[in-house]
Amino acid sequence: METINTPYDDTFRTLLQDCPELVVPLINELFGTNYTGREVVVSNENEIFLRNPEGKKEKRVTDSNLTLISLKGISKRYHLECQSTADGTMEIRMWEYDAQIALRNKEYRDGVLYVNFPDSAVIYLRSNSNTPDELKICICVGKKEIFYEIPILKVKNYTLNEIFEKQLWMLIPFYIFRYEKEFRIINGDEERLRSLRMEYENVAARLDQECQSGRMKPITGGALCELANNVVEKLASKYDNVEKEVTEVMGGKVLNYRSKEIFREAMEKGLEEGRRKGQEEGREEGLEEGRKEGRLEGRLEGRLEGRLEGRLEGRLEGSNQKTVELVTKKYQKGDSVSKIAEDLLMSVEEVEEILGKMTVSQ
Repeated sequence: METINTPYDDTFRTLLQDCPELVVPLINELFGTNYTGREVVVSNENEIFLRNPEGKKEKRVTDSNLTLISLKGISKRYHLECQSTADGTMEIRMWEYDAQIALRNKEYRDGVLYVNFPDSAVIYLRSNSNTPDELKICICVGKKEIFYEIPILKVKNYTLNEIFEKQLWMLIPFYIFRYEKEFRIINGDEERLRSLRMEYENVAARLDQECQSGRMKPITGGALCELANNVVEKLASKYDNVEKEVTEVMGGKVLNYRSKEIFREAMEKGLEEGRRKGQEEGREEGLEEGRKEGRLEGRLEGRLEGRLEGRLEGRLEGSNQKTVELVTKKYQKGDSVSKIAEDLLMSVEEVEEILGKMTVSQ
């Protein structure tokens, strides 16, 4: 049994990589937890290797193997899979993945092997009345039976209002699946096409509101629009009118958000401005090489020793460790982004970049 990636798996993984904060409300919905959204999301290695009956190694790639670290430093592992179509192998795959994840974190205590399984769940993009609410695995040991239950989230069960009320924004790129069985009818019906377009105009408008309110980063809104486009282009590729109505709306909104390239440029300008202000207001710190790479030099000795060393390649790598530690400690104590920026004489964008970079890279 080989792992077969779909464009929808790739979309799910891209969201986890680029916008990891989106997974927190999803975990709350699946497991009844009460995470605040201020937790650190750490992406763990998602490749596992198994030996098949012939003794050959086979690679499996999970959609997500992550750890949430609370403000109190308590960590919890989670494993989520995004599945477009039930194929009868999900229970087997989940057991294989979870067992390997548990073994990676095995522990011997008093001569006993302890394995801690992650909390796991499956997100089904397609579902019907026969789709169960959970997968069940029975582990038989002697006369004992242990039931291992894995919750299922069915995307089609969530209305647009529920998605926004519960901040399940990660489901937005897959919202089009609720119309999949109606594509043929919608594609030839002007009224249904207008209705579909209006619904996605509503999606775009509400994303705008979330960004303007500060609950969502503009780059996250842009990613959701772009990935929603990618999904509808694949799913509705045979229905030109359906594809056109959605992509015109969501594609247009992408242009209004900061793309990754624009975001990097804006950050470069911010870093350069911060460097100049630091030189004007405080001591001149810097190594010439650091200046060439866009390093933020300190305004006040002791408080800002080397802020955000930045050559903004890829994901703005190279933030100064001391500044990162200060920002992280204050954030984990519950300080808001604006308060951290004020205390450390930084801009809000610089603080957000450190926190965002820390979340993705760990």
